[in-house]
Amino acid sequence: MSTIKLAGAAWSFVGTSLVEAAQIWRALGVHAMDLLAVPGAPVDAEEIDRDPQLHARRFTEPGMELANLIYIFGADFEDRAINSADPSVRQRNMDTLKNVLECCQAAQIQSLLILPGVDQPGLSHADSLALTAASLHAMDALARDASVSLFFEPHVDSILEDPRETLAFLQRNPALKICLDYAHFVAQGYPSTAVDPLVPYAGHFHLRQAADKKLQARWDEGQIDFPAAIGRLKEAAYQGCVALEYEHDPGWMDMDNAM
Repeated sequence: MSTIKLAGAAWSFVGTSLVEAAQIWRALGVHAMDLLAVPGAPVDAEEIDRDPQLHARRFTEPGMELANLIYIFGADFEDRAINSADPSVRQRNMDTLKNVLECCQAAQIQSLLILPGVDQPGLSHADSLALTAASLHAMDALARDASVSLFFEPHVDSILEDPRETLAFLQRNPALKICLDYAHFVAQGYPSTAVDPLVPYAGHFHLRQAADKKLQARWDEGQIDFPAAIGRLKEAAYQGCVALEYEHDPGWMDMDNAM
């Protein structure tokens, strides 16, 4: 049975600096942290692309083990999606990824998380998914060369939001690993049992309660059996972190109402 380490999302505490977020997590007994980079956000994805070394120094200031960086290429799920039908966008993402990996190496961030993209206008779902696979494999190769683990997260409003389709995709692409978040599936009405087969493909894990139509729910209102899920991770000899990912986001799926 594996020993599983906790990490905490730096973005859980609104208005805090990275140093302050790390201090809060340490006070709660959590000694590793996940980071989130979005264009225009306090951790600005575009600024990391421009100066990866500067941001690596910033990320090490809290003196906290860094388990994961979520990197969002564009302003929303469609903008700069990794499976864009435009080859120039895909190439731009690959160029950006090189700088992001440089930052991860310098800051000793253990893993990098990206999103799988969306259905592309003018393309079939199958063709859009084929672009996702091709981009993920190319990105994974770069990450392996940099000794950084690369994961993608199946999520609500993405090209992979159905647990059964996600499982089939992973079976076709067994070299790829995911960040598994039961909440993204449970919020759409899928039972946890439909998500369980994805556990062996997990390289990172987000933990927050959810319920039907609620991507984030209070613990006593949630429908996810986390002791059972953690047990499955241990049975699968999971080596990654379990990241506590409660967040305050009034702009998406009412995630400001369940803190």
